[in-house]
Order: sequence, then C-alpha cells, then structure tokens
Amino acid sequence: MKNIEPKKYDYIDAIRGIAILGVVFLHSSEWINPPSEILSRIADQGARGVQLFFIASALTLFLSLECRQGKEEKPALSFFIRRFFRIAPAFYLAIIIYTIDSGMSARHWAPNGVEWWYIPLTAFFLHGWHPEVISSVVPGSWSIADEMTFYLCVPYLFVKLTSIRSTLIALFVALIFAKTTKIIIISFLSQIYPDSQQYLVGTFAFLWFFFQFPVFILGILLYHILKRYPSGDNTIALLLLLLSIFLFGGFLTASFLPRSFLYGIAFVIFSLSLHYYPQKLLVNTVTIFIGKLSYSIYLVHFMVLRILKSVFPDGSILDSNSNFLLAFLLVLVLSACISYITYKVVEVPGIKLGKKIISKL
Repeated sequence: MKNIEPKKYDYIDAIRGIAILGVVFLHSSEWINPPSEILSRIADQGARGVQLFFIASALTLFLSLECRQGKEEKPALSFFIRRFFRIAPAFYLAIIIYTIDSGMSARHWAPNGVEWWYIPLTAFFLHGWHPEVISSVVPGSWSIADEMTFYLCVPYLFVKLTSIRSTLIALFVALIFAKTTKIIIISFLSQIYPDSQQYLVGTFAFLWFFFQFPVFILGILLYHILKRYPSGDNTIALLLLLLSIFLFGGFLTASFLPRSFLYGIAFVIFSLSLHYYPQKLLVNTVTIFIGKLSYSIYLVHFMVLRILKSVFPDGSILDSNSNFLLAFLLVLVLSACISYITYKVVEVPGIKLGKKIISKL
C-alpha cells in the first residue's frame, strides 16, 4: 500500500522550535543565573515549553490521523508503529549514554540511587508512573513518558472527540480528574517518603500524565478550531498574537488554575495566530530548523550542560545577564550541532524503519 504522508506545516515546526528554546532557556539559567528578576522569571517559565510541545503534538497527531483516515488497513497498529519508531531509537540511545555517564548513583530524582529495574521500566516508557523513575534514568524524560501514554489514547480520542463541544466536555472532566488525582497522590505518597524526599511527591503529582492530560486536550481543541475556522486575515492573527503575549505576561504570577494549563490556553491562541498568519519573526528558517531537531535537542542539551558545568564548576562567578544569554546561545548551538547528527543518524533511519514495517503489513 502506498504511504500516505500528511501535509507538513512550517508553523508547527516553528512552534516546536520556540518550545525547545524555552526549555533550553530554563536549564541554561540553572548553570548561569541571570540577576535580572524579569529574565529570571521568564527563564523559570521556559519550562512551559514542554506544554507547548504537548499542544503541537496533539494537533499534529490529529491532523495526521485525519489525513490517513480510511486509507490504511490497520490504522491503529500503523499509528503505534510510527510513533514508537519516531521516539524509541533516540530515547534508547539516551538511556545508554546517560546510564554510562551517571551509573546507578544517587541523584535528585533517585535520592536512594538507581535500582536495576528503573532501566527496563524506562525502556518500556512506564517510568512516568513512579516518583523515583519518572526522570532519573534520562533527565527530563517525564515528558516522553507522558507523550507515550498520550499516544495510547490518541486512536480512541480521535474517534470520540469529534467536535469542539465534545472536546470542551472532555477538557472539563480532565481538569476535575487532574485536580482530584493530584490531591489523592500527594496524600498517599507523602506518607511513604521521609521529609527530606517530600519534594518528589509534589513534583511527581504535577508531572505525571493525568495532571498534564488537560494540556493535550487543549491541542485537540486547537485542531477542531482550525478545522472549523481554517483561515483568518492578518488583523485577526495579529490580535491573537498580542492577546497570547498579554496572557504570557499575566500568567507569570497567576495561580488560580495550574500554570501549565493557563499557559496552554495562551499557547492555543498563539498557535491560532501563527496558523492564520505565520509571522516571519516567529516562523522562519531558524525556528523551523530548530523545531525539526527539537526532540534530539531535548535529549542532548542535558548532557551538554553537564559537560559545561564540569568545565566551569563554579558557575556562580559567571552570573550576569549577558553571561546568561551567552550561556543560553552556547548550550543551544552545541546541542543543535550534536542533534543534527543524531537526527540524521538515529531519528530519520528510525522513522524509515517504522514506515518499512507498516508497508510490510
């Protein structure tokens, strides 16, 4: 059967590029701290780049399923094969490299050390279900655990969430479920972990899949909005962009809803703006290129930071706003260079292998 390839959108690659810039911005500030309160606050919220990834992921997957609908003999199986071979090759390489580098020693996410079973649990993408495994083998891999769990739901959600109305209902239910399960998890786990490790409890309750699930649904909502209103003029796009920027600033201090969800709302508006009018300042060769490498950059930049921190063990002597911005650029450029290689050598062959297996089926 002939391969059915969905249309590629430059603005979605650019969104991924902007998302990874936020993540690298955050982690660079953990090496060189910017004295500026505004820069520091923006860097802290660079973590929300992960939620922007989630929204772009949900949008892309629904666009892909729509394109392939009725054209594949085994759509669900083909979907899972494509997603596995998109994520697994680079992730497995990361497991090997980070395990060789760090061994089984104690670390922030595994204060009692890494047990042998953490590695196979991570390899099966089940690490998002345990507080000491969720990010201990591969740094930042909690988001990959959430992504893979979301993939399991996508074929079902595509069938069930067929309109803005049904998606909004699902969003409301998901928000209530997220808040409820967070309370239950914290109540249960806080009795298990000692005071010195209570930080694991609250962070795990925030990072695990069901607390992040409403953000994925925002991506599905974005898909249905774009399907219903596929075009808009430049004026609408500019107003949406300004509104999203206003919300970004307002949500720096807001706390009445999970900040990850609030930023998700702003990201939906931001993405709508770029769909209607891809501003060159945001959708350009650089952001598109970084977006294509974003998955590898996400996995690689932690190692780049480790190496730089070993070269400059006392980063505090370098603390200044200009040094922070230079550090961010250095981490980004080095990560992008390495990621270009892993993209060509690991990611692309993995994607092709997945397609080959699908064609055999």
